Amino acid sequence: MDSAAVLVKTDKGTEELARRSDAVPQKLRAILIMVDGKTSRGDLLDRYAGLPEFNEQLVWLLDNGYVEVVGSSAGVTAHAAADHAAFKPASTGRAGLIELARHLLGAHGSKVIERLQDTEDVKEALTQTLERCCKLIRLSIDESKAEQFRTQGLRLLA
Repeated sequence: MDSAAVLVKTDKGTEELARRSDAVPQKLRAILIMVDGKTSRGDLLDRYAGLPEFNEQLVWLLDNGYVEVVGSSAGVTAHAAADHAAFKPASTGRAGLIELARHLLGAHGSKVIERLQDTEDVKEALTQTLERCCKLIRLSIDESKAEQFRTQGLRLLA
C-alpha cells in the first residue's frame, strides 16, 4: 500500500476505545488511538518509527476490522491493469488464489499465501479470506494490487 493511504477507525474500533473490552491488546490500543482519519500511513510510520512492529500492528488492526483505508493517492495505471488482467491461473479455488497471489505480489505475498493455505477450500471460506487478504495487501503492500487481487480473485471464485 502506498504511504499516502489514509486510515480511519471503524465503528468497531471506536466502540472498542469507548468500552475497553480488552479485545485489543494494550500496545495496539495506543496505535488505534493514533489513527485519526486524517493522517496518512506514511506520516504515522514516520511519527512512530521508534515503536517496534508498528506496521505489523496496523495490519492487525486492519485485518481485525478496527481500522480501514478511506483514501489513497495510488492508482492503477492502464499498463499495469492490462498486464495483470491477462493472467489466468491454471487452477481454481484455493490453488488458483495462491497462483494469483504469487503472480501479483511476488516475494511480498508470503503472508497472503499462508492465509490462503490455512483456509478451507470452499467458496464461502475462500471469499472471506480473500477480503481479509485484500485488507492486508492494501495496508502492507499497495492499494492497486489489493484491488487487482480482489477483482481477479472474485472472478476466479465465481
